[in-house]
Amino acid sequence: MAKTFDDASDFDEQAQDPFNLKAERALSRQHQQQRFVASALWELPIGDEENRSGPKAKEASWPIRMFSHIELAPIVTIESGRPVNPLTGLDSRRNQAFPLSSRPQGFGRNSLKKPAKANIDLRILKHFPFGESRRLDLVAEAFNLLNHTNVTQINPIYGIAAVPQAGFGQPIAAAAARKIQFSLDFEF
Repeated sequence: MAKTFDDASDFDEQAQDPFNLKAERALSRQHQQQRFVASALWELPIGDEENRSGPKAKEASWPIRMFSHIELAPIVTIESGRPVNPLTGLDSRRNQAFPLSSRPQGFGRNSLKKPAKANIDLRILKHFPFGESRRLDLVAEAFNLLNHTNVTQINPIYGIAAVPQAGFGQPIAAAAARKIQFSLDFEF
């Protein structure tokens, strides 16, 4: 397995000690240990090839006409959490760095980790043929189908006392909730 290391993950990250950049070398904020993505496209196997278009389509029974020409396209994404840099929330090292870069005692750079994410998107398409080369598509798409809360950021502010402040390491931002959209497309 690969790992991504650096001494600054982005333009908004300052070294805690600019004279000791070796101490900043740690997992990058972009590091992701595991990521699984699977997508598929299925056309429901309902109706014969002869019944899918042309004059014989009118002779098919209504259930076959209703449930033929349906496509399902799911996308499943599961990924491990990414590193987060714990901070004191103050310029406790008095190095005038902005944004603040001081870490609590005993914490390394990017030593916290966000929770894992899991998401399912689904697209359902039903098309209605009009002759040989034209068709009307009725599309329904759901993003975050199961409405699972996927944390995108945790509170990295530890404080400077021996005991962390309330909310340290707790979720403070999440990906969008379930979204459903519909569309009508005419292909010719």
